[in-house]
Amino acid sequence: MRFLWNLANEQRLMGLARPHGERKYYSAFDQINELRGLRSDLPWLADVPRNACAQMLIVLADSWRRCFEGSSGRPQWKKKGVDGVVLCEPHSKSWRLEGGSLIFPKLGRIRAIVHRPLEGRSKTCSIVKDIDQWFALIVCEVQVPVVRRRDSVVALDVGCVDLIADSDGNKISNPHWLRSSSGQIARAQRSLSRKKLGSRNREKAKVRFARLHRKVRRRRDHLLHEVSARYAKSHGVVVVERLKIKNMVAEGGWRKAGLNRSIMDSGWRTLVSMLRYKLILEGGILVDVPAAYSSQTCVVCGVVDCESRVSRSLFRCSKCGHSDDADVNAAKVLKSRASHSVLPVEGKLPWSSRRSRKSSTTGISLSSQGAAL
Repeated sequence: MRFLWNLANEQRLMGLARPHGERKYYSAFDQINELRGLRSDLPWLADVPRNACAQMLIVLADSWRRCFEGSSGRPQWKKKGVDGVVLCEPHSKSWRLEGGSLIFPKLGRIRAIVHRPLEGRSKTCSIVKDIDQWFALIVCEVQVPVVRRRDSVVALDVGCVDLIADSDGNKISNPHWLRSSSGQIARAQRSLSRKKLGSRNREKAKVRFARLHRKVRRRRDHLLHEVSARYAKSHGVVVVERLKIKNMVAEGGWRKAGLNRSIMDSGWRTLVSMLRYKLILEGGILVDVPAAYSSQTCVVCGVVDCESRVSRSLFRCSKCGHSDDADVNAAKVLKSRASHSVLPVEGKLPWSSRRSRKSSTTGISLSSQGAAL
């Protein structure tokens, strides 16, 4: 699959490198039509399901489309041992689950651990590798509730010390998974740097190093899943601040490297993404409002003064004397901004009553037999 991606990408580059009047713009349809001849010339490529090969060419075409539109860069080469490849079967009739096994084209029956039942109508199945483990990602089409929830509204203020402070006065501390595991990661990285290039010991050290980062990622995602599910089930409207995280971590350079590392370790963008799709499934809505000066604004009188932020955790208004936790006050300010600028005053929410659909992804852990893929 990596060979097919690089070959199709090279064909597109060669077509663009021609003189202006002779340029060839290959489409996914053109390259899929050439699959038959390529698979007959390369018998080992025929061992890969044809639909998976065609789906990869469609993904490549979509990457080039985004490149021409200016929303992303040029598709890069896939390197051995660095870039993973997804084996996606887009047709639901070509694969199926039977008990504790996944039946996949060309691969046959693979034992799997189905950790959650499928919901709705299954669509596509993708087999991916995460370091030394294999997973099957199944996309299902489910029905979204027609009636939208109009119950309580809560605003969330995210931070590095406290992960979340909401407008109800609740706070969730940030466990800083990356910081707590930095010692183990540093030792594993030093061990990796001492290994000879191309040796088996270096490959083993690389796997140990990658496992530590995977553990940090999974612990962070587990907490974010719990928090987002809790707010999606208990509130119909969740208000978050509109942050440009990419710009925040790009400013300051090495002078604020520790702060940038804490921001990335907190997973703010992942939290917002989880809240968005979980609120849709629960019949709620996510609202984002400007975050400028929310930590310096008094929720009672509305005065903006940097002197009101006495300390990291204390806010005392310099005009009216209102005192509260600084993060909780900022969350209340976000809630007031949403009620004045986005949410209607009389309680009629501008939501469509039409039935819509939402795709969800179910992960299935494959057994050791799947490592032979």
